Amino acid sequence: KKSACQFGVAIQGKHSREFDHNHSDIGSYVVAVGKESILIDPGSEVYTARTFSSNRYDSKVINSYGHPVPMVAGRLQRGGKNSGGRIVKAEFSDDIDTLILDISSAYDVPELKKLERTFIYSREGNGSLTIKDEVAFTSPQSFGTALITLGQFEELDLNNLAVYGIEEAVHVDINVTGSGFDIHAEEIHEDVRTKTLPIRLGINLTQPVTTATITMRITPMQQNLDSELSSSQLSTGILGSDLESRIRR
Repeated sequence: KKSACQFGVAIQGKHSREFDHNHSDIGSYVVAVGKESILIDPGSEVYTARTFSSNRYDSKVINSYGHPVPMVAGRLQRGGKNSGGRIVKAEFSDDIDTLILDISSAYDVPELKKLERTFIYSREGNGSLTIKDEVAFTSPQSFGTALITLGQFEELDLNNLAVYGIEEAVHVDINVTGSGFDIHAEEIHEDVRTKTLPIRLGINLTQPVTTATITMRITPMQQNLDSELSSSQLSTGILGSDLESRIRR
């Protein structure tokens, strides 16, 4: 079935067992609108001796900190053949695709009882992607997730973000159960191949939880650049020298 929807996604859940080229990115995804990837997986760093050494996972674009995946009890994803995404449910249709992954094995957290990531991709209308993380612990632990972008962002209100590319943008509606949350923005300072540094938008629960959910619904939105300079800065890589220049108000 052909669709007029210009909103596309790529999702992955795999094993972390390729030493030379693997990234810790189980449950990662990319969101594109038109020809632009707005929410990203940052890709590889500029190769150095570290990239192919035992210190490979010190890199924040290779370890899970620089990917749009959960941080569980303060821990990043681990590697190895036993760390992967197990498909709980997969349903695909012309209009809506649903994928549920059990990604609990990616985290070395003894208190972790359950961690499922649900993706619901809709081609209806202008398109949407809903991502729901559901976690359960045997005792209260910290929890959070992240969005990664090369563009600009704006906090519209407590539960809503806008993320901007050059010509396209997305709206992110965030809903959390089990705790309050805050958003922490940080540039990822690694030697990356992109013109601008990736920004990690951490969505962090404000108190330890035994059960919680974080749900993000991502939809395309009308880009409304304040000036032509903003688009020029993004396309030429002028942005990225400081976080403040990446925040819209």
